[in-house]
Amino acid sequence: MMFDSKEVFYQTVMEDDTLVYAKNRTLSYYRTPKEYFENNSEFIKHLAFTEKETEIHKPNLPLRLNCFSGLFWTNKSFENESEFKEFLNSANIDQQELKGLEIPKVAIFPTSQQLSNKKSTLLENKDGHFSGKNLMIECFRIQSKYVKSEKPYFSRFRLIPDGREEKRLSGIGIYRLGIKGNLPSYYLGGEISFMELESEQSLIMEK
Repeated sequence: MMFDSKEVFYQTVMEDDTLVYAKNRTLSYYRTPKEYFENNSEFIKHLAFTEKETEIHKPNLPLRLNCFSGLFWTNKSFENESEFKEFLNSANIDQQELKGLEIPKVAIFPTSQQLSNKKSTLLENKDGHFSGKNLMIECFRIQSKYVKSEKPYFSRFRLIPDGREEKRLSGIGIYRLGIKGNLPSYYLGGEISFMELESEQSLIMEK
């Protein structure tokens, strides 16, 4: 369906060349590492999005944006733009680096610190687009209720033969999730995507 330098998003296609979940108004895309896709896939044929599918899925939008290390989401929203700018400066981030979205509406899913999606928030902008600054201020507000100040990272646990393994992911980032009510949806995460987290061994905590 769409891809960037890190991930390929895909969906299952029926024999009549239609998407299996074409009628779903809310959908999370399947995804796989781009390197794995390139090494293990076989070209069958090219199927272009219909005009309606393009309007719904908007493959022109970035799959990730505003991914930074050296900071984390806060448990308080910012009172004003000056306060937000000071926060960015403390992490050596120039406000001009922030990327926006060229759409009037987007669904943002905050994430618990144990990596579960929480109830989404619909953001709307009468100007038809979101600047990087305004988008990030809103995302910090949305994520703030799911952040513990003493825990500046996301945790991913899994059972292993000799007990339980934990990975910790810090940083911030916005990542494409799918669609919500036929509008593009994104989730709030760390400096890399949750898919990348699965294969990143350097984030495993020592026992």
